Amino acid sequence: MIANYNNASFIGDAIGSAARQTVRDIQIVIVDDASTDQSDRVIREYLSNLNDTRFRYVRLEANVGQGGAIRRGLAELNTPLVCFLDSDDVWYEHFVERHVSAHMNADFPVALTFCDSHIIDFPGRLAAGTAWWFDYMYDPPNRTIDPLHIPSVDPNTGKLAYPSNKTMTLHGRWSIDVATNSMASMMFRRSFVDLVFTPPDEDLRLFVDFYLSTFAWLLTGAIAIHEVLYAYRMHGDNNHSNGTVLGGTYNSSATSWGPKRDSVLRLIDSVFHQNADTLRAAFGDFHYSQAEAALRAALRPKRSMALRRLLATAGAKISRRRNSATSGQR
Repeated sequence: MIANYNNASFIGDAIGSAARQTVRDIQIVIVDDASTDQSDRVIREYLSNLNDTRFRYVRLEANVGQGGAIRRGLAELNTPLVCFLDSDDVWYEHFVERHVSAHMNADFPVALTFCDSHIIDFPGRLAAGTAWWFDYMYDPPNRTIDPLHIPSVDPNTGKLAYPSNKTMTLHGRWSIDVATNSMASMMFRRSFVDLVFTPPDEDLRLFVDFYLSTFAWLLTGAIAIHEVLYAYRMHGDNNHSNGTVLGGTYNSSATSWGPKRDSVLRLIDSVFHQNADTLRAAFGDFHYSQAEAALRAALRPKRSMALRRLLATAGAKISRRRNSATSGQR
């Protein structure tokens, strides 16, 4: 589904990218959250020209925020898997195909899959070839860059072409430092969303992506698709990523993420305990208790960055020594 608020400049690109998916048997609902710009006119004109029966359109008379718009859209869908395209972003044509294959893997089922993305600017020019730098808690060490990460450049058109990267990583443990990219990167099992998406609309006017992905990672684990399957647009008016890609580790927001993150974590903690019986019945006592412990640890007073850096460095050295010792025994 696509939730839109005042993105008349980009919503057409988003709709078109959903229509071009290689998997054709999909349902797409667009919810306009009482936009005050020309979004309604743009959406209606685009859908009229598209003439695609897979699309439905809901125009809300009052603004309810991201959570309320998504909830309204979900009421229109009956699919076993759901994904949410931000109206200023663009899916690449294999997005749904690759995510469905990840969910149907024969290793381990999860509630959440998420993928890498390109970063584009207002007119759609490429600003960064990956969003995986979000995952670096500290500056990355010296290392060789994998050729899979290096594009070729067409000298005539200037277009970039990246090698195919089909790597997937199963993440079975959540911590406060993990990152899952933005809402448009994710696909969820609908049954999971229905189970945990219970807070009132006013409590989730923004950051539904962080709420749902954290809940999923805590209780089921997540699968990261290393392939770039969409473009995240940083156009200057984003609700959170309103900065500029300067290089280095995560630096795309002009405001601090910590207070927003902790607010959502407290909401998750509240839902955890309000729905404890339901969650225990669904996932078992062990997984519930494990998720609860990880969440409580994240909500404790934070260590200083210097101490976290020291602990991370020490942990890496211990890991290398263990690996060296194990290799020597083979």
